[in-house]
Amino acid sequence: MKEKLFPDKPEEVKNDTGDNIAGITTGMITADKPERNKNDLSTKGMAETALALDTAMVPPPNGDSAIEIEDISAIKKRAKVTIDLQKAKDILEKKLKEAAKKANIKGFRPGKTPMPIIRKYYEKELFEEAKMDVLNDVFKKAITDKKISVVGTPAVDKEMDTNTYQISFEVMPDINKINYSDIKVKNIKKRDITDELLNDEINFLLERVADTVKVDEGESINDKDRYFIKIDYVTIDKEDKVIDSAKDYLISLNSSILEKSFESSLIGKKTGDNFEFDDIERGVKVKGTVKEIERKILPELNAEAVRNFGNFKSVDEFKNKLREELESYEEKKQREALVASITDEIINLNRIEIPESIVEEDANERFEALKKEGRYAGADEKQQKDIMGILKLMAKKDIAAYLLLQRIAGIENIMVDEADIAGFYKKVGEESGVDSEEIKKMYTGKKESIANVKSQLLEEKIFDFLIKNKVSYI
Repeated sequence: MKEKLFPDKPEEVKNDTGDNIAGITTGMITADKPERNKNDLSTKGMAETALALDTAMVPPPNGDSAIEIEDISAIKKRAKVTIDLQKAKDILEKKLKEAAKKANIKGFRPGKTPMPIIRKYYEKELFEEAKMDVLNDVFKKAITDKKISVVGTPAVDKEMDTNTYQISFEVMPDINKINYSDIKVKNIKKRDITDELLNDEINFLLERVADTVKVDEGESINDKDRYFIKIDYVTIDKEDKVIDSAKDYLISLNSSILEKSFESSLIGKKTGDNFEFDDIERGVKVKGTVKEIERKILPELNAEAVRNFGNFKSVDEFKNKLREELESYEEKKQREALVASITDEIINLNRIEIPESIVEEDANERFEALKKEGRYAGADEKQQKDIMGILKLMAKKDIAAYLLLQRIAGIENIMVDEADIAGFYKKVGEESGVDSEEIKKMYTGKKESIANVKSQLLEEKIFDFLIKNKVSYI
């Protein structure tokens, strides 16, 4: 465990999947946008050109409107929609009147252009918009009536004739049957907190209050002392392209933070020496130069030193508290590993198709988050494509897990109630040393935060149920 002995004020709970899967929409239709007349000198502020439509504009469909929906696969559907042209013409007239009020055409005062001129400039385009209004309304009413959950954005594939269109769209998979009666996973044992492990953690904490001294010129790094080392480095891929670099980058050596294989590349090096590390797992090579070496001088473990970490009266009290926290940390790690194994097994037992549109959206959001963190700044087009491929696999797995767990919750009637939420506030308060009422105030009125808490608690209750009733160990 490399965390603060006593955590700071708790952060709001974040949830990777959340209660709402990104990409679910209410059936907006998009089509290629017609261009405006090039002679229009000022059309800003006129009727929207995009054919993603506001269905509140028009009343429910009637007359000659009709729709036929066919299944292409478990998650893909196709609709043939016939619209009422008279309704589209009625909407067109309204659009032309609105256009006339806002049109700014050379030779006429603003808002005073004769209707025949307005028709000449805008009728063709606005009629297409009017037809899309009716089309979208027919489609949206149909999927609402049929209780179809559309994901992503439905698209107009083609205009079959003047008033008939073909629309393709994706839906969430319908999980009728789910197998979770006998989930077999490996028995994951938690690590014992030995005296050696406890002493390693104590030394890690003492490093935070350690003094440092520059090593003598010509002195090399050993594998016993603890160091702060400043390096310049570049990370290159198999094609010798630089994908990451930094100057004066500070690392902590022999502190059980870095991989031992990487630390070994620095053992024996002196200030000014070059080093090289082959990261086989990532398929990259790290090359760098040692710029500066400082040895850490840890303080003696005594009553004065432990007061840096809390209001402890003795070294023994500090050690006992630290051992408790390490035990709690190991239980958390064991639980996380067990949950991951159960999740993998449920997905393996229940193969479901996931709509590509929500996978794409989820992966894009992950990639944007990584870029905001400054990751992959130097990645070229091929590397970005490879990264996106990995992120799509992660997204597909997370979404599948979310859907399957939600289905189990529905079947077993597993829900989160007010008592669960109150328990959450109390637990976070105890862990952080903050009154539970203060924790509650942090979340009150924040719908997204409360939703994340509920989602987290529901997930915990689902796995509690599975571990108790459905899991066997191999």
